Amino acid sequence: MAAVPATGAGHAAGGPAALGAGQRTFTSTAGTGGERTTLRVTLDETADGSSPELTATERKRLRTLLSAPPASAGARPGTASAAGPGKAKAPGVLRCNTNPSWSDSNGTLNARFNCRHNTINWGYKISAQVKSIITSSVNERGVNWWRNGRRMPANAGHVVGKDYHFHGTLKPVHHDDVVQFQDYMTFRVRIGGRPGTGSITWAANVRAKR
Repeated sequence: MAAVPATGAGHAAGGPAALGAGQRTFTSTAGTGGERTTLRVTLDETADGSSPELTATERKRLRTLLSAPPASAGARPGTASAAGPGKAKAPGVLRCNTNPSWSDSNGTLNARFNCRHNTINWGYKISAQVKSIITSSVNERGVNWWRNGRRMPANAGHVVGKDYHFHGTLKPVHHDDVVQFQDYMTFRVRIGGRPGTGSITWAANVRAKR
């Protein structure tokens, strides 16, 4: 399951970060074999309601933030490889009691299929680069998830500091179940002298295997 698509001006990871005149909203999508994340930054309007005029330093900071390559080229052992160009990505394979992780420029997701207890334990940490622009607590919605296409009860949300290790449990999950799970978190940011609001949406698609 892909992350919720971002709308408005922006770019996909791997492409140039085009910063248009009068632009306030910027997005970047990154991903590896088992997950996909979207970072969105919307700068506040100025006092007269217009879009802020960014300095060269602020534009460079945004371009660096949005153009960062993934921190990891792919999932660690225990997961499936990404599909080739033009092919739908198969779910990453989550083997019993392994603890694979997926890292990109926005953060790191780890997950474990505890087959003995029929659960998936997940964790997520925001990357150092994104944390460097966060100026507030992080408001996490709580993970939504689907098992074999059926929506399951959501995890609880949190309002915590940016260094928090977000975590939760999905249950029940059985051998050969396909599980999609995703989260959404918002926070205040500052780019140079420009305040605004940021968000991360991350999503994963896995098949549980004993």
